[in-house]
Amino acid sequence: MRASPSSLVPSSTQAYWVETPGRGAIRQEALSLPVPEGHSLIETWVTGISPGTERLVGLGHVPPECRGTMECPSMGGSFELPAKYGYCLVGRAVNGPYANRRVFTMHPHQDYAIVPEDRLLPLPEDLPPLRATLIPNMETALNAIWDSEYQPPAPVAIVGGGIVGLLIAFLLKTAWDSHPLIIEIDKQRRQLIEELGWGLTTLGPQDSPREAFSLCFHSSGQGSGLQTALDSVGFEGRVIEVSWLGHRPVSLHLGGSFHFQRKQILSSQVSTIAKPKRGHLTHRQRLEQVLVYLQNPRLDALISQVIRFDNLPLFMQQLYHKNPDGFSFAVIYRPFERYFHKT
Repeated sequence: MRASPSSLVPSSTQAYWVETPGRGAIRQEALSLPVPEGHSLIETWVTGISPGTERLVGLGHVPPECRGTMECPSMGGSFELPAKYGYCLVGRAVNGPYANRRVFTMHPHQDYAIVPEDRLLPLPEDLPPLRATLIPNMETALNAIWDSEYQPPAPVAIVGGGIVGLLIAFLLKTAWDSHPLIIEIDKQRRQLIEELGWGLTTLGPQDSPREAFSLCFHSSGQGSGLQTALDSVGFEGRVIEVSWLGHRPVSLHLGGSFHFQRKQILSSQVSTIAKPKRGHLTHRQRLEQVLVYLQNPRLDALISQVIRFDNLPLFMQQLYHKNPDGFSFAVIYRPFERYFHKT
């Protein structure tokens, strides 16, 4: 018989909600204790922020036709706002089959959560909690490479040096023995990429070669970046579209060489396993593969900023209106603060 955790934790939890477009707040909510059968109470240590997606949600820009697809487990409210949204939580299971183990689950920013046990992924003991916040983006990157059916040594480029683009580059370099070129419009970001020490080559769009690559991943989140990606591939070249642009229209120049060079654009979206792997792997097995790739400590350099949960509303208000400097952003909670000394 399970021990009730109600004497160990508060009867309420605090969660971040987007209240109106561009503004959020931390709300107090009741916890449904005792924990229902088949569920575990999670003490949150860290949550990860997905800047592009959470900006679209926070501004109320999720298109109506995408809302059903975009809903995530434990989401609160609706995309018409207010909404509680997020999909990267790392914490300690208080009860259940993974009691006292660190786990990952898709859940919004919240200091305690009650989650179905089948949605929990136990984490290796040697995987740092902050690095574990890269799980969703690493899963996106891996799925995109599977979608591309990339075969080295074919020349490959990536347009957009954000977190997903960098994780694609990391996988191509370490697991596919490739040497991708990163095409990034922002000079400061190019400098940050070089400072990672990963040996990645970066160029601005104006300096990047045209029709020189067999494959290009587009992850910039901008329509102009997709055009750059199309211009970078040659005969029967493929562009893997990883960005999600929400309600924004995109104009592309499909004259010139696009038609007779037989260029292709393929969308890659992480909620569906890439076609070459579909039927062979489950979502759980894909996550387990992601954990293998996350064992590399060089990935810690991608955590650019750590925000205390109390300060999350202010950070998100800034994120809704401009890209923050850096690559990946994590939120820390009080149970984890005693292990974490960087502010």
